[in-house]
Amino acid sequence: MKRMNYYINGIGIISPQRTFNNDEFLSEVAQYDDNHLNCVTPEFKEYINPIQLRRLSRMLRAGLSAAVISVRDSKINAPDGIITGTGYGFLTDTGKFLTEIYDYKEKQLTPTFFMQSTYNALAGLVALTFKCKGYNNTYVNKGFAFETSLHDAMMQLEKKASQTLLVGGYDERDDAQYRIHLRSLYYKTKPINNLHLFEHKTVGTLQGEAAAFFAVSDEASDQTWCRLVDLKMTFLPESKESLFINLTRFLSANGVSVNDIDFFVNGMSGDVKNDALLESLAQDELKNIAEVRFKHLCGEYCTASSFGLWLAASILKKQQIPAIVRFNQINAQSPIKTVLIINQYMGRNYSFVLLKSAH
Repeated sequence: MKRMNYYINGIGIISPQRTFNNDEFLSEVAQYDDNHLNCVTPEFKEYINPIQLRRLSRMLRAGLSAAVISVRDSKINAPDGIITGTGYGFLTDTGKFLTEIYDYKEKQLTPTFFMQSTYNALAGLVALTFKCKGYNNTYVNKGFAFETSLHDAMMQLEKKASQTLLVGGYDERDDAQYRIHLRSLYYKTKPINNLHLFEHKTVGTLQGEAAAFFAVSDEASDQTWCRLVDLKMTFLPESKESLFINLTRFLSANGVSVNDIDFFVNGMSGDVKNDALLESLAQDELKNIAEVRFKHLCGEYCTASSFGLWLAASILKKQQIPAIVRFNQINAQSPIKTVLIINQYMGRNYSFVLLKSAH
């Protein structure tokens, strides 16, 4: 049976780098020295009604703006459905709501904090903005949240249930979460510069955040960034050999071999413990392939793979690899046609995403 084609026809992302302008591509790189990477935000009133804007929290503004940028980029009026993925949702408003419960003894609570803290708040807001009455779903499964959203979109398109789906991934940086994870050594204990993340061979990573949306369709258009071939999720591989076997099977099922990959996007987080399998894979089985990394630019969060997808799609469309993301001396063949994304989250959730150029 012929495999279905999936195309990314529009992208909008707001991250710790200046990524909201699709005409620019990492021409200016933001640096951070405190292990927290906050979103670089645009002028929100260019994407959101000013009256509505003042009622929204910071990350809801970022998420809605990313969705609007993606829809405008795809040149469609509105998506047929909306699918989002998040690891923790909107933690700041959740904290405010819980604090009010305690301070006011569960009386006279502000409903806004509760409404804006739910996991599906962004998907509902985007649907209301575009008057989208179609399929609407949100996945909350930590390190697989964004990948599951993408997989759902692929299934919906395969059933011909929709023509264009808006697929998003978002997570918010939060001080309380940082302190909790710091105690378990998930974040680095000493401040470092984010651009030197991979030079520090220590336990822990950097805390990041972002909101990204992709207009995914079963038909290409003049705005198409790339073709989404397939994806696969793997939980807790036993060893590097086991991970590589899963990878080769994934590639083989799509008629591709390791030698066909022009470059791969490595989702290492700068944590020597959680990065062990991917680092070993990069040094051995994938050592002859051009390597790109991205978490020194956006930090680590549950849906960081969405930043990796934006980076890979941008390279495929613009046919250039910025120097800031190159991590070996191997040059990708030109034109760049086939890209593999390998991501890991906390050493548990591993995913493969295969992309090809649109033409």
